[in-house]
Amino acid sequence: MIVIDRLIQIRQSLHWLPQVFARINVGLFFSISGYNKLFVPANQAAMLTTMQHAGIPFPEFNAVFVAILEFVFGGLLALGLLTRASALILLAIVGVATFSDGVHKIPVGLGPLDWYDWFLYLPEVLYGLLLFWILFAGAERFGADPVLAKRFPKLRRFI
Repeated sequence: MIVIDRLIQIRQSLHWLPQVFARINVGLFFSISGYNKLFVPANQAAMLTTMQHAGIPFPEFNAVFVAILEFVFGGLLALGLLTRASALILLAIVGVATFSDGVHKIPVGLGPLDWYDWFLYLPEVLYGLLLFWILFAGAERFGADPVLAKRFPKLRRFI
């Protein structure tokens, strides 16, 4: 019984760990992905092609613009700086990607439950769910936002 009680204490004291782990890794994913879309020619071409096929207006501009947003706000998310704003911007990108490109990968003619299963299988949807969680959770620990909130109490309601 002592071992079980101790495990429960450890679990309760580390309740913040999954959120920090998710925030850092999702942020790194977007930052690295954005970097590659900006500086790797093959990824630049793939991004432009995806934008064109999805019917996104001004694909040349938006391919670069979205890559910059992913790089910058992914990095900020990983650092826990402007966490909620970063999550919101990345969530908007993921939403557009899901409904302009991702859903077209789902086979036609499925029943509602099978369609929903395929929908949840899309990586964009999983990233969206994680970003939605982070949007409400904020940076909690191991991020710059809590430090800024202590130093500048008036900023607390914005971060």
